[in-house]
Amino acid sequence: MTWKSMPPAELCDIMDFWIAAPWPMSKDEAQQRAVERFGWTIEVENDTPYLMNTVSNFTTADVMTIDYKNVMMDLSLDTSDTIREVTPESTAFLGDAHTLMVREGEARWGKPKLEHFEETTTALWNVDGGAIVSFSFLPRGLSAEYETPQGAELERKSGDR
Repeated sequence: MTWKSMPPAELCDIMDFWIAAPWPMSKDEAQQRAVERFGWTIEVENDTPYLMNTVSNFTTADVMTIDYKNVMMDLSLDTSDTIREVTPESTAFLGDAHTLMVREGEARWGKPKLEHFEETTTALWNVDGGAIVSFSFLPRGLSAEYETPQGAELERKSGDR
């Protein structure tokens, strides 16, 4: 069985793009920027636009975009295929890919804060502008999250970060 994961430099380039973006912006603006920059697509279902990373060709193409009062708060995406049947080989593949992603992130943004919760390991960075970048390892797949400066501030005020 073979699985795919995003090259670490590509993932960090995506995060650097969002770090450099002119925040705040609306969900529609963020989705349009992703389409223009990365070649992702927007699919509309029941009058709701959903951002899709169809370029990486992973098992799940959805890019979750969360906004509050029309201000983007959070963007998260899969950075590997979804593992249907977890095996020692799939866990080793994901672990190696996550390690390389974290190393690339560390080279760009410094030492991350590591969080462990049950089977999940997450590396987090507080980056320029007050945003938060995180890369997560789960036995079924890898994901990345960009919390906008506005989303990160909301989390800090709520005591979640």
